[in-house]
Amino acid sequence: MKRMAGFRPRERRLAFIAAMVLLSWAVVSWIVQPLWDRVRELHLQVETQLEQLEAVNRLLAQEPGVLRRHQALAGRLRMEEDGSQPDGSLLDELEALSRQSNLKLNLKPHPVKPGQVSRLDVELDVEGSQEKLLAFLDAIFDLPRLVTIERLRISSVPTKEHLRASLLIQQLTIR
Repeated sequence: MKRMAGFRPRERRLAFIAAMVLLSWAVVSWIVQPLWDRVRELHLQVETQLEQLEAVNRLLAQEPGVLRRHQALAGRLRMEEDGSQPDGSLLDELEALSRQSNLKLNLKPHPVKPGQVSRLDVELDVEGSQEKLLAFLDAIFDLPRLVTIERLRISSVPTKEHLRASLLIQQLTIR
C-alpha cells in the first residue's frame, strides 16, 4: 500500500480499474466460461436423449405392425434345433408340385452350407408345356418357406413343343 500511496489519485484509479479488469477477466475465464460450456453440453445431451426417446416411442408405436409382419413371415423361416441337415421337405414339396403340374423333374441337391444361416442349394431341371412350367414357377414362389431362385434359364426343346427350365434354388434356414 505504501507504493500506492506514492501514486496520484488518478494513477490509483487507473491501477484499481486495471486490477478490476484483470480480476473480471480471471473470473470470466476460469469460472463463468467453464460453467457456461458445461451448461451448453448438458443442453446438447438433453436434446440428444429427447430425440432418442422420441425415436424409441415411434418404434414402440410401430410394434403391433412389426409383430403382425413377423407372425406372417415366421412360417417361412425354418429353425433347426440341432446342427443336422435340413429335412427333405423342400425336395418333397418340389416333387409334389411337379406331379401336380404333370412335369418331368430332375433334382440335384447340393450339400448344405453351414453357418448362422445355412443354405440348401437344389438344382432343378424341369421340362413340360409353357403353361405348366409357368404354373410350377409360380408355385415355387408361393412355397411357405424362405427360398430364393439364384438362377433361372428357360429354353425350348428342339424336338418337342415343350420348354426346359434350369433353376438353382436356395432354401435358407436359421440356426
